[in-house]
Amino acid sequence: MSLPAYWQQSKEFLTHTDPKLAKLILEHQQYSISSRGEALETLLRSIVGQQISVQAAASVWGKLEKKIGKIKPENVILMSFEELKSCGLSKQKVQYIINICNHFINFSIKDHLYWENRSFESIYDELITIKGVGPWTAEMFGMFYLLEKDIFPIKDIGIIRAMNQIYGEGKPLSLEKIIAISETWRPYRSVACWFLWRSIDSEEVLY
Repeated sequence: MSLPAYWQQSKEFLTHTDPKLAKLILEHQQYSISSRGEALETLLRSIVGQQISVQAAASVWGKLEKKIGKIKPENVILMSFEELKSCGLSKQKVQYIINICNHFINFSIKDHLYWENRSFESIYDELITIKGVGPWTAEMFGMFYLLEKDIFPIKDIGIIRAMNQIYGEGKPLSLEKIIAISETWRPYRSVACWFLWRSIDSEEVLY
């Protein structure tokens, strides 16, 4: 797993910019965001992890790996719908996983070269054409596979909950307030989000 080159600089920037984040960074300074280096796995883990806890997602993923073996689009497609569903997935998530694997097969996506030298906007626009891949999943791909440093997944339940706790003292913040706070983190919003996730879940977030 690779550590992004911007990690240390981003922590220093956020520590000086935001006292509340500075406390989180100090508490979790031994950890860092990292990439598994597998595009398909990152996307599929993002689908599995939608609206469930980190622990629950890990359990479902473990069952998938046991049933499928090596996570390759061809291997996933060989599984029946019911076999995939039996791992703890909803019908909707199974279909989304199949859609992603078909996209990889149809576009002959074999390795990292497919994604190199492209803007995140270009990749984002491609991913959201896949039925089941919405903005959040595309943003997770940007953060955890491409290691983009300045993504703010505004609809992430965990981020909103953490911001309400830390900046709203437990009370819901308005969307305008959430955006205003996040703007102060540029150009390292991805890093700020990673530490916010750590504040509400002891399990490390990694897609």
